[in-house]
Parts: sequence; structure tokens; C-alpha cells
Amino acid sequence: MKLKHTWLIVLLLPLLLSSCNDSDDVQKIFTGRTWKLTYITKKNEHGWYKFPGVSENVYQSYDPVSGTRYFEIEFAGSTDDGVITGDFTGTGSVRMNGTFRANGVSNAFTAAIKSSSVTGSQDTLGKYIIEGMGKTFSYTGDINNLYLYFEYNSETLCLSFAPSN
Repeated sequence: MKLKHTWLIVLLLPLLLSSCNDSDDVQKIFTGRTWKLTYITKKNEHGWYKFPGVSENVYQSYDPVSGTRYFEIEFAGSTDDGVITGDFTGTGSVRMNGTFRANGVSNAFTAAIKSSSVTGSQDTLGKYIIEGMGKTFSYTGDINNLYLYFEYNSETLCLSFAPSN
């Protein structure tokens, strides 16, 4: 009987000593890569959200494969207790920089833009990229995809990113 309890303890000990971790590895998700915007869409949808005053030609110009415009972003920061804080830099047709904070447990995300500009006067989508980054409130993702959520006209939209090649 004593041997039976010993084996039970040996089998259960690793479970008792390990803990469940329900947080994202925010350091791994946000740093060490360049993220390229693929589109802005409604939450849980795919394809471009149609903003007022943005023509189909402008959307096509941001095509990740064949487009002539792009927006890329890099994050740099440090993590403490599942929360990463740091700086970001956006380059391409839209340029911006600022600070950010992401919580790996709650998935809260905020960005404070210090400076921003759109490089071409015909780029009517650029202002919405800047607006979206400035209004972000949460994220989801992993090392293959990053989604930054923001509110626009009572709808939840998503800046969708993939690693840049």
C-alpha cells in the first residue's frame, strides 16, 4: 500500500510543481521582427475595410505582394511580469514613432504616437493607419500574425500584420 502512494506522489509531483501560464510571450510576439500591414478590417473578417474617401486604387497600392505603398512597424522594449513597454517605429508610406504597452495576460495594448506623417498627398488611407494606431486598445497574435484592435465609428476594426520578408 505504501508503494502505491509513493508512485502516486511521484506521478503527481510534476503537476503540483508546475503552474499554468495563460499569458502571451509578449517579448517574442512584439520584438525581433518587422511587421508589415496586410490590411485594416472589421474584427473577425478579412479584406480591406472601406473607409470614406479611399479609392480602390489606394487599397490596391497597399497590396502586400504587388503594391507600391506599404507600412511596416518595429517594436523594441522590455518585459516585466508579462507586460512589455517600449518604443515603436513605423516606416514606409506612413511614418510614425511613439511608445507602446502590451499586457500578455489581458491582451490590452496602447500606443502613444509622438510624430506621424503620410509620405504621399494621394495616400488617403494613411491617415486611417495613423488614427488606428493611436486608438488601439487590444491585440491578439503570435510570431506569425499580429492584430491590433481599435474603435472606428462604433465598430471594432483591426490593423492586421504579418512578418515582413
